[in-house]
Amino acid sequence: MPEGVTLTEPSEAKEMVEVRGYRSSDEAQLLSLWNAALPYDLIDRRTFHRKVLLDPNFDPDWLLVADADGKLVGFCLCLIRRVPMEKVGMEVNKGWITAFGVHPEWRRKGIGTMLLERAIQLFRDADRTEVLISPYTPNYFVPGVDERNYAEGLAFLLKRGFEVVTHAISMDANIVLFDPTPYAEREQRLREQGIEVRNLRPNEVPDLMAFLKAHMPGDWVRHARELLTDIAKGLGDYDQFIVAWHNGEIVGYCQFEGEHFGPYGVRSDMQGRGIGTVLMAKCLQTMRQKGLHNAWVLWTSEETAQKVYNRFGFRETRRFAILRRFL
Repeated sequence: MPEGVTLTEPSEAKEMVEVRGYRSSDEAQLLSLWNAALPYDLIDRRTFHRKVLLDPNFDPDWLLVADADGKLVGFCLCLIRRVPMEKVGMEVNKGWITAFGVHPEWRRKGIGTMLLERAIQLFRDADRTEVLISPYTPNYFVPGVDERNYAEGLAFLLKRGFEVVTHAISMDANIVLFDPTPYAEREQRLREQGIEVRNLRPNEVPDLMAFLKAHMPGDWVRHARELLTDIAKGLGDYDQFIVAWHNGEIVGYCQFEGEHFGPYGVRSDMQGRGIGTVLMAKCLQTMRQKGLHNAWVLWTSEETAQKVYNRFGFRETRRFAILRRFL
């Protein structure tokens, strides 16, 4: 591990703070720090292992921690691709910051600046020209910076060269009283056009994967594959996928995992026929039949929220700013 970077700002921080890479002995402290710094995005040990330590692109030297005489007071999780992403490749110009925080009792002491400066230097040394917060796949936590709940953090980043590229919306719906009846007529019209919308059957997994690889983003392929793997292990059911068939091919799909709805998509040449609406209605109906009370989607655009989700009773829960800084 390279030597830690020691930075002091006597006017702001009274103690020596060392910015260094993560060590295995830091785990308990880091989890406590994370939850204190990001109270709307709590994390447990299992999630930390799955989405951070076991991420194929993780490097402990790139999980920066601010160490004040043995006490962790800030952290910054930085990532670059070290293995290619399906349908995306290495994205050699990009780097990502997916989690960043300073303990509330240690803010306004220059620690956030120390961490960010060290992070930017890591990206420069790796010849990255663009740093994003935080649309990283496969293991992002939230799409960006929560504009309302982390307004102070957003202002901090904007002052340091980041710009808002776009926004992402998180939405939730209560589905206890969801009624699929209004969508039955649309489904009938699709049948008349030779389009059948129904649950995935086990033997159709190759058809679904072929459709996803040909028409959907790489991370959606990964997500579906992981869910199907769990189902094959007996940890779910094939009716967690709803598919639309036309002329012997899958032309659209929708999936859910627990209360997490989506993603869902329709082949571009088949859009505009109401397939997506029926897929969504069937999926929410299945979720309700399994006893789920709520459905949530973590990341959608303003346009999709207004055109699609609002009609199904989803309401905005959080709004995120996706940020970028060119180096």
